[in-house]
This record gives sequence, structure tokens and C-alpha cells, in this order.
Amino acid sequence: MKVASRNSRRTSRADGLSPRLSAGIAGIALLVVAVSAPTAQETEAGWADAEVGAAEFTADSVPTPIASQSPGCVASGGALGLNPSVTIYWRIPPEGDGYTSEDAEFGQIITGGILEPLLGGLLGNTTTSGTPEGYVTVVNSGLLTGLLGGSKSFGIRLTGPGDWVSDWFVADASMGLAGLNPQCTIRTVPS
Repeated sequence: MKVASRNSRRTSRADGLSPRLSAGIAGIALLVVAVSAPTAQETEAGWADAEVGAAEFTADSVPTPIASQSPGCVASGGALGLNPSVTIYWRIPPEGDGYTSEDAEFGQIITGGILEPLLGGLLGNTTTSGTPEGYVTVVNSGLLTGLLGGSKSFGIRLTGPGDWVSDWFVADASMGLAGLNPQCTIRTVPS
């Protein structure tokens, strides 16, 4: 019986694979699969987006009035300096399309060389007529107190959307006693 059992062992080895050999083949196959599988790539960001955005911003700029003729202003003492006036010739610049005298704010240098907007009640002494191509603003009487024998400065600036304002277009007027030697010059002052 020993012979038969030996033969049966040999027969089983010849007919099939030994458990060790089967395990070795399975391990090699597993190793081949593991090596040939793709690996994950390292990235900092794992997306792609083709959309692009761009923007441009500009600050609003309100144009400063300019002189509509030369001289840009004229001071007058009237008869014996009793009726002083300052006439300012101004217009809306070409880049101010859409602005009119309704957008104008008038000011006067009160103290320390600072232009302050005039209150509505004082505007009774100021009249403006014309078109955006040429306005004439006349300042007279009460606002010119102290002009005789001295000087006064009046400004005009435009107001825009969002309470933006232009620089001041300023008329500096002066005259001597009794309205002698009236003079007026124009300048621009930051708001």
C-alpha cells in the first residue's frame, strides 16, 4: 500500500499545481497588476476653469467751468462806487456734456482763503443767464460789501452725481475807494 499512496501523491502533483506554486503565481500576478495600475498624481489644485474675468474702474470726474471769453471777469464800481458788481463769463467745458448752470454751485472766499458755497438766501444778489456754451454770472450789491477799497473772490463749480464736485473757477475782483481802478482776474482753486 505504500507504493500506491506514493503513486497517488505523484499523480496529484503531475495533474495539478502544488499549493506553493499556485500561491507564487497568484502573488506575481498581483504584483504585475499593482505595478501596471496608474498612480495618483500630486496637485495643489484639482480643477480647471476656462472662465476669465476682467474689470476696469475709474473715479468720477466733474469738469471745472472755464472762461467763455477774455477777460473771464470784469469788476465795476458803478457811479462813484455806489453800485459795485463783478461779471463772470464762464462756460461748461467740452468734456462736460450734459451739465448746465443748474449744476453750478456759487461760492465766496469768507475767511482764510477758503471758498465756501453761498447759501440760497444770498443768491438773490447773483444772477446767471446764458447757455452751456457761454454763461454770464453777475454778482452785485450785498455780496460786494467791503469790495470798495479792497478785494473779494467768487467761485463757480459744478456738482455731479454722488455729490462729486469740480474745482472752483474763481474770479478775484478788487477796486479802490469810490470804485476807482477796478480789476478782475480768473484762476482755478481745488475744492
